[in-house]
Amino acid sequence: MSFCYSPTYHNCDLIFLNIDSPIMLSGVFEQKQLGYQRLPERGRRNRCGVAFRVLLALVLLILTLSKVSEVRAQKTGPVVRLGVSGISGSNSFPYVSKQLGLYGKYNVDVELVLFQSGIQLTQAMISGDLPLGLIDGPPILAANLAGANLVFIAGNINTFPYTIVAKNEFRSALDLKGKRVGISRYGAASDTSVRLALEHQGLKPDKEVAIVQVGGQSERFAALRAGAVDATIVSPPFNLVARRLGFKDLIDISETGIAYPHLQVAARRDFIERSPEQVTKFLKGLIEGTSYWKDPAKKESVIRAVAQFLRLDRDKDREELDETFRYYGKLFPARPYATIAGLEYTAELLKKSRPEAKNLRVKDYVVDRFVEELEKEGFLAQLYGGRRAELK
Repeated sequence: MSFCYSPTYHNCDLIFLNIDSPIMLSGVFEQKQLGYQRLPERGRRNRCGVAFRVLLALVLLILTLSKVSEVRAQKTGPVVRLGVSGISGSNSFPYVSKQLGLYGKYNVDVELVLFQSGIQLTQAMISGDLPLGLIDGPPILAANLAGANLVFIAGNINTFPYTIVAKNEFRSALDLKGKRVGISRYGAASDTSVRLALEHQGLKPDKEVAIVQVGGQSERFAALRAGAVDATIVSPPFNLVARRLGFKDLIDISETGIAYPHLQVAARRDFIERSPEQVTKFLKGLIEGTSYWKDPAKKESVIRAVAQFLRLDRDKDREELDETFRYYGKLFPARPYATIAGLEYTAELLKKSRPEAKNLRVKDYVVDRFVEELEKEGFLAQLYGGRRAELK
C-alpha cells in the first residue's frame, strides 16, 4: 500500500505517491520510523497525568480536523484525484488551476497525485485508485491493448513541446545536414520528435543527420558543450540554459504543426459514466486555468503558482518563469479536444512494434462529449471574451 503525504493540513496542495511506500518529498526519498522509549520507574506515575492530557488533546484535535475536513468537503464538493507524471513546466497548469481556486469555483475538490513516470500513473489508473491522469498517449493506448478501458477526454498539449538547440554558427535547420543531434534514448519522445522535425525540414534522419543516444538533459548539454553532438533537444524553459551557454534555438518543434498527444487528460471509462457531472466540473476548472496563461492580465497570478510548483524563486528565476508562461501559454488550445491525428500517429507506431495492435482503433478510446458540451453551451467563448480569435 502506498503512503500519501496529504496536503489538507500542510498547505502544499499536492500528494506525493510512490509504489513502495517511502515518503516522496521534492524528489527525495526517506523512510521514517517511530521509536519507543520506556520511561524510568521514577516519575512514571507523575507523567501519566501529562500523557492523559496529551492523549485527550490529540483526540480533540482529530475530532476538530475531521469536522474541518467534513465542512471542507461540503463546501468544495466531492474529491477527484488527478495523476500527474513528474514536476515540469508543461505539467504545472493543473496546479495553477488549484492554487487559483478554479476547481472550487465549480464545486469540485481536485487532489493532484505526482508519479515518477507515466507507467506508474497508468498502473494506478488501471488498478482503480486513480480516475483521471494527465499523460501522453502511448502508455494509455498500450494499456488498452492489454485489456484496460481508459479513454481520452481532452488534450492540453497536442504537439511536441521541444526545441532543438545548436551551435551558434548554425543559421538554419539545413545546416544540420551531415551533423549529429543528441537525444535521450532511441524510441523515446525526444527521438520521435527529432526525426519528425528533421523530416519536416526536408532532412533524412540517420542518412543525412546522425541521431545520437546521449541520455538525460544534463548529459545532452555536456555532449553539446564538448562537441560530441552538434545539436540537441530540450524542453523549455531549459532552452534558456542553452542560450546562456552560447547556443541558439534552431527549431521550435511546437511550431512545425506536427500533431502528437503529449499531454492528454485520460480517464477510466467507468468513472466518466458513473460521475459525468464531476468530470464536467473538473474540466471547467482545468480549462479556465489554461485560459489564464493566454491573458497578460493574469500573468502574475499564474507565475506565482508555477514558481511554487517548480520550486523556483519568483525574482531570481524570473526569466525561466516568463519563458514558461510564454511558451506553454501559446501551446494550450482554447478548444482542448484530444488530438485524433496525434493519437493515430501513436497507434501506427504501436502497430509496427506490436502485432496485437493491428486492429487498434483510436476513435474507440476518445470521448469528446465533455469538451463538445462546454463549447456548445458557450463556456469556452465566455472564457476568452473579446479574444475569440483564440477559439479558431
